[in-house]
Amino acid sequence: MNNILEDGNWELELLAFTLPRWDELPDIEIYMDQLVKIVDKYTQPLLLDHTKALTPSMINNYVKLKLVPKPYKKKYGKNHLARVLVITILKQAFEIPAIRNGIELKIDATNAKEAYNLFCEHLESTIECFLVEENKSVTINDIKRDYDPIQMACTTFIAKLITEKHLDDILKETITTGEK
Repeated sequence: MNNILEDGNWELELLAFTLPRWDELPDIEIYMDQLVKIVDKYTQPLLLDHTKALTPSMINNYVKLKLVPKPYKKKYGKNHLARVLVITILKQAFEIPAIRNGIELKIDATNAKEAYNLFCEHLESTIECFLVEENKSVTINDIKRDYDPIQMACTTFIAKLITEKHLDDILKETITTGEK
């Protein structure tokens, strides 16, 4: 699967992007190599060109940093998968301590299932807002009043993704046309 930064129809691919909801994640516990494959499958469309693919050593580091709970008998469940999906996406725009704090705050306020599903909904609605909704302005007062940190994190990430894509398009066109 090409990532969106390499494909000419990146906006359409991005609009079609969805993350599986909590109840759609595998009910069985999985091994680390399966976890890596599943996360790569779902996050590939959102990876920036300079982003490293998820590796087992990254997952081990997330466990050491207490971003992800320890596996049970070397197996990972829904909670692990959901956290690694969120981390893999957000680490492109945020430092790990900020991601950890955000995850913990949201889980403490709700629960892992609700926090993950809210992240998925906010990410997808942010994509739609950036690429579909026209003439919608958002003020700082709207943000302070109506947006929670998950929404702001999604907005930051999607803004970065789209900005980098547009800059990449401009650079490619400049190289193609020979302009300086």
